[in-house]
Amino acid sequence: MKVYTSKRDWVYGSLFLGISLLFVWIVIASYFDTPFSGWLVLLLILLSINSVLLISFFFIKIRIDGEELVVNVIFDIFRVSIFKITKIRIGETMWSGFVKCGTSVGGLIIFSKYKNDLYITPKNQDEFLKKLLGINSHIVIEDVRKDKG
Repeated sequence: MKVYTSKRDWVYGSLFLGISLLFVWIVIASYFDTPFSGWLVLLLILLSINSVLLISFFFIKIRIDGEELVVNVIFDIFRVSIFKITKIRIGETMWSGFVKCGTSVGGLIIFSKYKNDLYITPKNQDEFLKKLLGINSHIVIEDVRKDKG
């Protein structure tokens, strides 16, 4: 079993952290200034959603477990057989793909027979791709960086 960490774009991480701190500041300020209100519940919900995003930013792991590709953030959130992978597109942005498990731009979109595209950003893409191709040599690699430049 090989585990790959996700490369991180600290601009997005700083943005999430800044939003979290802003929510905490607003919640604390509103708690001491006014009585409990409905919008405070909304802020707490938004803070919990943002906390989940921060946890996923720091704890995302991509692993090749036998013949399966698994994405894990504290628990497994995505699993696909490597033999079901049809194509991998290199050089995409984090706004591409159906399931977004990447934490920076310039990642990989993994297409499978189930049409559930996965966006990931392993730190060592070359080693990751070699490992996948070693298991399933029929995966088509498409590099959009070459097409754009």
